[in-house]
Amino acid sequence: MKKICIIEDDQGILNSLKLYLENSDFGVVTFESGDGASEFIGKENPNLVILDINLPVIDGIEVCKQVRIKSDVPIIMLTARGGEGDRIDGLESGADDYIAKPFSPRELLARINSILRRSNEKKQEELSESPHILKFNDIEIDTQKNEVRVLGEVISLTKNEYDILVKIVSAQGNMISRDVLMKEVIGYENYMYDRTIDTHIKNLRKKLGSKDTIVTIRGKGYRLNI
Repeated sequence: MKKICIIEDDQGILNSLKLYLENSDFGVVTFESGDGASEFIGKENPNLVILDINLPVIDGIEVCKQVRIKSDVPIIMLTARGGEGDRIDGLESGADDYIAKPFSPRELLARINSILRRSNEKKQEELSESPHILKFNDIEIDTQKNEVRVLGEVISLTKNEYDILVKIVSAQGNMISRDVLMKEVIGYENYMYDRTIDTHIKNLRKKLGSKDTIVTIRGKGYRLNI
């Protein structure tokens, strides 16, 4: 399930957008101000951000700039002001799209799906240009150097943790079964009461800095949270 972060101080708009997007099969996290939002986005890596320009304390332009320091997550800017200057300010601060209030939820959903589609296509192009580099959100794996970076920083993984991560990221959102991981990474198949893979996954989530990057398919296996 793709995750969207909404930052909007109007409670009515916030609640209606949350309900609409959840009914469209998105996971939704909400903030009523920019306080703490950029830190959350940097750590949790949502698939898209919907950001109101007119926020209390820290306005949307400044929040957008803060997010861009940490993440290339797609951002759609919302505003009640439809002037050209506001649109330019929003786009120059790092927003990918801009929609003026009042707006149709259906139009917003269409823009969300369009941006997510383009984002996925860009990631696929990057992968094809550098076949030894695997990327997912802020994670980058160099399979030539056996090196993993998160937000540009190298993290230390055990061999089994590294091999599990490579297999999960290479699957591009498709599930990798516990059977396959036990056989191809650990080296044996009799795992009925074995928690080895679960322990490695737990450690991976901790080292990657996000519990949501790898999704557990209960009783079956694991996949990326795409």
